[in-house]
Amino acid sequence: MAKRFLLLTAGMAFLLAPVVQPGQAGAGGGTPCTFEFDIVVSPGLTTSPSSGTFTSDGENGTITCAGPVNGHRTAGSGRMGIDGRYGNEKPYSCRDDAQGEGTMRMTFPTSDGTQTITNPFTYTDSAYQEGRLFAGTFHGDRMSGKFQAQPTDGDCVSRPMTRFHIKGDGTLN
Repeated sequence: MAKRFLLLTAGMAFLLAPVVQPGQAGAGGGTPCTFEFDIVVSPGLTTSPSSGTFTSDGENGTITCAGPVNGHRTAGSGRMGIDGRYGNEKPYSCRDDAQGEGTMRMTFPTSDGTQTITNPFTYTDSAYQEGRLFAGTFHGDRMSGKFQAQPTDGDCVSRPMTRFHIKGDGTLN
């Protein structure tokens, strides 16, 4: 079964995956964080399978963590950006489960100066259903969690879905 981005990928309203609200990061060790950002997907998701790229075009998003980052206390919200590929294992359409990979970049202000984290990750999400958000999970070297993606441009059928607003939460290690 093909896996699908977004969600990102971003990833990212899909099938039966639960919609996660920010603040529901998994229990256990690490620092719980919430985030949101916008991405552009190229060539975009349609009813025909494809592979492509996604990007936030810099750190246009925000990330807030309830605890230390690299052992330092944060001094407010940080900035977050993402780049990656979707359909890298197998091309997929907006009606298929999805998969992809990418890299998150996070920059946090702390009382001891700026802390920067790079988080390579993989993600999966479920197929698009009209009126629902894409939802999925991501697993990275430094942070893993869940996300939801709201298409903001395109509808999959008459125009490719090329823009998404991503919200999610994860645990930063």
